[in-house]
Amino acid sequence: MKVQTSRLVTALVALAVSLGLLVGSSGSASADEPVPSSGATAVSSAPVPSTTTLASATVTAQDVAVKSTAKASTTKKKKKTKGEKALAFAKKQLGEKYKYGAAGPNRWDCSGLTMKAWGAAGKKLPHSAKAQYKKGKKIKKSKLRKGDLVFFYSGPSHVGIYAGGGKVIHAPKPGSKVSYIKMKYMPFKGARRPG
Repeated sequence: MKVQTSRLVTALVALAVSLGLLVGSSGSASADEPVPSSGATAVSSAPVPSTTTLASATVTAQDVAVKSTAKASTTKKKKKTKGEKALAFAKKQLGEKYKYGAAGPNRWDCSGLTMKAWGAAGKKLPHSAKAQYKKGKKIKKSKLRKGDLVFFYSGPSHVGIYAGGGKVIHAPKPGSKVSYIKMKYMPFKGARRPG
């Protein structure tokens, strides 16, 4: 691929030289003369190097371009999903106290936490586990993704945000704090993906 690209660049430069698009070429243009009005512009005001020099310079420039492209692609940030944004919000509330009916900024009940977390991701939810259970797409337990709402007990009467690894972040009960818990410690009712 490197050789083919080098040949292509060399051929393009040769074509530009033959059309007189490069200053210092065998065409009619010179450093002081305007380029013919064919819509093309001069590539360089310096003399064109010899073919041998040009080929080695092309490879060097190509190597630099390939390396900088590879570096740029590794530094791009992946855009977060709404679920990942909701989970990130919930993680910031870890250790804050539970309070029935609270929805922040430093006290939470279970549905207040999930409502505000998904609100931070751009999705409005009601302040009730039972009402949230009716929102979004129903998800099988085996298909859970980070940020999904996970419901427990009959009704359902409790909700948490799936954090991966079989755990949720939730605001459990009076006297406790927002924390992680393994899903297996509560009776699973269902799961939903709001966004």
